[in-house]
Amino acid sequence: MPLRASSYAGGMGGVAAIRWLGHSCVQVDLDGTRVLTDPALTARLAHLRRHHHVDVVTVGAPDVIVISHVHLDHLHVPSLRRFGPATRIIVPAGAGRLLGRKGFQNVDEAKAGDTFDAGRLTVETVRAVHPPGRGPHSSIVAEPVGYVLRSDDAAVYFAGDTDLFDTMADLAPIDVALLPIWGWGPTIGEGHLDPERAATAATLLRARVVIPVHWGTYSPIGVRRPKWLDTPVHQFADALRAVDMIDALRVLAPGESVAVPIGRTSPADGPS
Repeated sequence: MPLRASSYAGGMGGVAAIRWLGHSCVQVDLDGTRVLTDPALTARLAHLRRHHHVDVVTVGAPDVIVISHVHLDHLHVPSLRRFGPATRIIVPAGAGRLLGRKGFQNVDEAKAGDTFDAGRLTVETVRAVHPPGRGPHSSIVAEPVGYVLRSDDAAVYFAGDTDLFDTMADLAPIDVALLPIWGWGPTIGEGHLDPERAATAATLLRARVVIPVHWGTYSPIGVRRPKWLDTPVHQFADALRAVDMIDALRVLAPGESVAVPIGRTSPADGPS
């Protein structure tokens, strides 16, 4: 990838293993529990094509999948089917019937404020600000959410797609923030963080490690490799530097991982 940031000052305690699989799909291993976020793993996704392919065989079976909202690039049924119909999935309230019709058997619906147990983790459902519909050809409507994965000594925040909201600072402090910084086109619409607002989110969250997601993975078919594909991550680095948070940044390529010690004295390992 075009950019790497310096090591963050972490510490004693547990280790969160974070693997970015592209777009908003992240594999989080924390306290013996594996969580997968918003899997979109196919080479084609409607009118989009993937620029970085990850061998799905290398994606371990999750204990739970969390879905932030019902847009096709976040609630993607073909990608979910790779993990089998019995896989536990948490979706925003209103999306359960869609997955039930598709044969998924272990679906929980969630709204902001709900919590779920997953292994030794607590999955806390939090607010997100983003359009709630699935698209013009679907009647599915579900209020988007984000998730905070909490162990005894760590908190990992997956924002899904969201803009800033007035209670975001209430989630702090966050050990690892998985923050969307863009999308799949040359511009982004309502309900998204851009690089500057994502840097503001990082400060509100008091994040110790920040991993940018939702950038550089998909683009519309017909353009070989758009010039703008990697631009957002550089803008994000500049925005974090401006708020004196550049040391928190970890930039991963799809398929790469980082191990984040939880605490304040040991350095985090670099991407692998």
